[in-house]
Amino acid sequence: MTSDSNKTSSGRTGAIARSTVIISAGWAASIVVGLLRQRIVAGQFGTGAELDAFTAANVIPELIYTMLSGGALSFAFIPVYKERLEKGEGAAQLFSKVVNWIFLVTLTLSMAAALLAPWLVSGAWGVGAQYSAAVQSSIVQLMRILLFSTIIFSISSILTSTLYAHEHFVTPALLPSLYSAGIIFGALVLTPSMGVFGIAWGAVLGALLHFLIQIPAIWYYKVRWVPQFALDPALRRVAILMLPRILDLLMARASINWLNATLSSRLGEGRLAALDFAFRLMNMPWTLIGTAIGIAVFPVMAALAAQKDVSAQRKALSGSLRAILTLAIPAAAALFLLGEPIIRILFEGGEFTPESTQLVYYALRFYVLALISQSMLEVVVRAFAAQQDTYTPLYISIFTTLLNIGLAIWLTRPIEQGGISHGGPALANGLAVLVEASIGLTILSIRWKGVDLRRILLDLGKALVGSAVMVLVVMAARQFLPAADLIQLVVGGGAALLAYLVVVYFLGTKEIVEIPLAMIKRKRRSKAE
Repeated sequence: MTSDSNKTSSGRTGAIARSTVIISAGWAASIVVGLLRQRIVAGQFGTGAELDAFTAANVIPELIYTMLSGGALSFAFIPVYKERLEKGEGAAQLFSKVVNWIFLVTLTLSMAAALLAPWLVSGAWGVGAQYSAAVQSSIVQLMRILLFSTIIFSISSILTSTLYAHEHFVTPALLPSLYSAGIIFGALVLTPSMGVFGIAWGAVLGALLHFLIQIPAIWYYKVRWVPQFALDPALRRVAILMLPRILDLLMARASINWLNATLSSRLGEGRLAALDFAFRLMNMPWTLIGTAIGIAVFPVMAALAAQKDVSAQRKALSGSLRAILTLAIPAAAALFLLGEPIIRILFEGGEFTPESTQLVYYALRFYVLALISQSMLEVVVRAFAAQQDTYTPLYISIFTTLLNIGLAIWLTRPIEQGGISHGGPALANGLAVLVEASIGLTILSIRWKGVDLRRILLDLGKALVGSAVMVLVVMAARQFLPAADLIQLVVGGGAALLAYLVVVYFLGTKEIVEIPLAMIKRKRRSKAE
């Protein structure tokens, strides 16, 4: 019996690893395309007022998307839809009703936001509170364009969640690249005649591509849409699970995006754009590590929760967290140490000046803690969602959101006034989310009578030791290698990465090498067969 259990656990771990690799590979490609997008945008607009306006304009559309058809929906929809798939009944009807209701609600909110845009921008705590009247006018117009992409995403994201529930990860892994491709088209083709509005229309095109590419895969799984709105127990269950998650994300996003915009508008031109560039750089490893692992493990944890297998849930959570810490900590160290040459190589040129590089790197150094804590939270929150418990994360988030807001207001002051300028929102978010993930992990430990904390802390220690060696290698590279950015990154950064892998491997974290090798061997076997 023990042997069978171990085989099942091993197979499950392998499935999660394979899914993570698929997601990470697709998103790695999307990161390359995303970097190209950011490079083009940086060259055209730098960290100037136009990009400040675009970034501020995107706050409300992104908030509506995240609340309704982004994180909130997937957390509520996937466990309930997965149950219907397991039972072999009611899955298609649930899909149709969720699509119809989410589209209707998103359309209504988007129209309201378009009407209220002037107040949402120029109000005392509006997203463009302290900008000039001309910039505020641009923000209003840009917001109204970007709301079209939010409406399209309201349907597209449900298709993505449905594919995840079918444990299909290939098509969703391509989606960020297509969205970036739309923005690149807007930047190259539309911007010369439309200015920053070209990027906004490019975002709408990207959202449309995001939607269209998923339709063939949806048809493959025989998921059919019908115009149904009638309430039933499954739909009510999704709504009940969504409500606390909506409130959670509303608080979290409002305390990040909205607060970033309104506080940065008080610091002068370029601070919000610099903060956004820094966030996107931090978001790349966060997506590849935390989000990829979280998405891959979520359907598995939902199935285990439905089977009430607490021991297997505990192992899945522990394994996922240990993998995240092993990868996120050195990634954070690399951004902190090598962020400046990375920014110079990626973005500097055209309107993106050396001063822009310093503004972005300043914020990036404060974002490294958020990379670790946000990656941890991806798995912790999904552990609750898999049990169809979205209220506990809400209660935790109420406290940590207040903490985030308080820290951000206190820290986001000019340096001469005792603050840390636009580094404030970044550091506040990292600290608040670390508290949130820690509280969630503590509650899960109480419920499950442990979360394998000893192994988690042991792997944390190994990652910290390996990262310390990385720091020493990078410092040595600065002394003995030429000062050229590319040499420092390729040779110094490569040597530091190799040193980290060697250290953690010999400290006992064999998975850092064994999982990729197992994936390669499996791929070769599949080709041979």
